[in-house]
Amino acid sequence: MRKANVKITGLAVLLVSLAACGGDPEAPGPQVAEIPGATRSASAGPAGSISGADRQLPLGATKQEIDRLYDAYYACWTQHGVPSAPGRDGNGGPLLSYKVDQKKYQPAVDACADKEPLGAPELDPHQNPNFADDLREQLQCVRNQGLSMEIRQDGTDSASIWVAPETKANLAKANSDAGREIQRQCEISAFTKK
Repeated sequence: MRKANVKITGLAVLLVSLAACGGDPEAPGPQVAEIPGATRSASAGPAGSISGADRQLPLGATKQEIDRLYDAYYACWTQHGVPSAPGRDGNGGPLLSYKVDQKKYQPAVDACADKEPLGAPELDPHQNPNFADDLREQLQCVRNQGLSMEIRQDGTDSASIWVAPETKANLAKANSDAGREIQRQCEISAFTKK
């Protein structure tokens, strides 16, 4: 249940989202724009609350960093009336409720917009002029490490491009602890300014 309404191009977020939601690996991952002046801290404050400055995911965010921010975000949804729906394999929650009745729960989602995690600016093609080259470098890195991945694009929008497993059969390897760490390290290596 780690998937937001908007797209983040970060591979780690995509794969964590798919693994946690049991989602479709063919679907694009979420993408979120940066708030100007936001810090790159991913820590949550007391009782899981987060401020605007603390919702920025760092480049190469760990599963724990991503989970912490999305737990606080979805807790806000619940506080605003979105129930946690049961899901298959225990993967339910407020996101599942929202998907079932978006019109009903949209006001709650809107009320929590200031808590939605923000993707690393390096992973935003609108903020990173080298995004396409960096993404190709990331793809080569994960392939060199034995993960069968490809670049996917959702429509013609350059903000909807990401690296994903080539087939559903490759998803388990990509979502394993070792596979996620390979992707995280390749993301850091490829998108760090040289």
